[in-house]
Amino acid sequence: MANKKFFTVTEANSLIPRLLIDIPKIQKLSERLETDFPDVAQARRNAHLNGGSMHGAEYLRVAKVFQSMIKDLEEKGCILKGIEHGLVDFLGLIEGREVYLCWKLPEQKIEFWHDINGGFAGRRKIQPGDIQEPEPE
Repeated sequence: MANKKFFTVTEANSLIPRLLIDIPKIQKLSERLETDFPDVAQARRNAHLNGGSMHGAEYLRVAKVFQSMIKDLEEKGCILKGIEHGLVDFLGLIEGREVYLCWKLPEQKIEFWHDINGGFAGRRKIQPGDIQEPEPE
């Protein structure tokens, strides 16, 4: 298992400009995959009949770009929680316990956190000194 990446608010905020560009692109790609290729959905349903799609190559191209963008953000430590709503979490520490620093498109900076199992509805405003600096590896 890979080491967990813990973020400070400053570290997470350094990725926000990138998220403000990439998340809308990922949302559009996701929408394209859902709406622009109805014959692909039909081909999936007919796969047992050796069905196919005239748009299969374009669908695969869009899917590859979509997956590549998500993988790139995940490799940076971003945890995509809801593409449709633009939700991204970053693992952080408060009083020695793991929490998520929570960001939602189009917020310009990280201002909230929530418990690992709390979800978006449990967001709380970050107070000065809340988020601990990760210990050096």
